[in-house]
Amino acid sequence: MWHLPVRTYNVSFKPLKRSKMDILMKMMLLTFEQAEIRRAANLSELLLVEELFIADLLEKMQRMGLIRQEKESYKLTSKGQEQLKTGIILEEMEEESTVLSYSPVHDEFWPEMAEHLPETTEELPLFRYANNQDHINADRILQVLAERENGLDENGFQIVVADVNSFDLQKVEQIPCLEFQMYNKEQDIFYARVWNTWRGRWDDTLEKQIEEKERLEWREKWMAKVEGSE
Repeated sequence: MWHLPVRTYNVSFKPLKRSKMDILMKMMLLTFEQAEIRRAANLSELLLVEELFIADLLEKMQRMGLIRQEKESYKLTSKGQEQLKTGIILEEMEEESTVLSYSPVHDEFWPEMAEHLPETTEELPLFRYANNQDHINADRILQVLAERENGLDENGFQIVVADVNSFDLQKVEQIPCLEFQMYNKEQDIFYARVWNTWRGRWDDTLEKQIEEKERLEWREKWMAKVEGSE
C-alpha cells in the first residue's frame, strides 16, 4: 500500500445570471439609443409606464453597467449596446466559492470522495511514479467550474460562471491505494491492479503507468525464478 497526493484548492468565482431581455427593458434601451432622456418622468410619459417602476429599472440598469449619465441624459454603454443587440441580459451575482481536488499524477480534477477515508497514523510511502507537475491555471479551472456549476436556478434562470477570481492551495491529501501485481497463467500475462480509495474503484491510469515501467522486470524475475527451480 502507498499513498497518492491529491491537491485541494479553495476557488472563488463570479457567477452571472443569464436571462432573456424583457420587452420593457428593450424598449428603454432602444429609447436611450435614439433619443435624449434626462429623467424617469420623461420615459414614463413616453412608454406609459409608472414613474417609480421606471426609476427602479433605471437604477438597476446603471448598476448593471448598461447605461450611464452623460451631459444630464442617459446613454447606452458598450455593454448595454451589446446586450441590446443579443437580447440577453447578463447580471452579475455575488462571489461564490467552492473546493476542487486535483490529482497531478492523473492531471485530472476529481469529484468528491466516494467514501470518507478512515483516519490512520500509519505513514505510507509515496507512489513511486508520483510527479509534481501542475497544469492548473484560471482558464482550466473556469472550464471545470462551467461543467459543474452552470445550470438553472430555482427560478429557471440560467447561471453561468464568468470568471475565476482566485484559487489557493488548501492542503495535499494522502490517498491510500492498494496495489496488486498479478499473473494470468493461461494467457501468460503480467498485469497490475490498483484500488483507488478516493474514487472507490480500480484505477486503470495508475495500473497502466506501473505496467509500462515494470511489466518487463516482472517477467524477467519470473523467468529467473522458473529457471532456478529447474
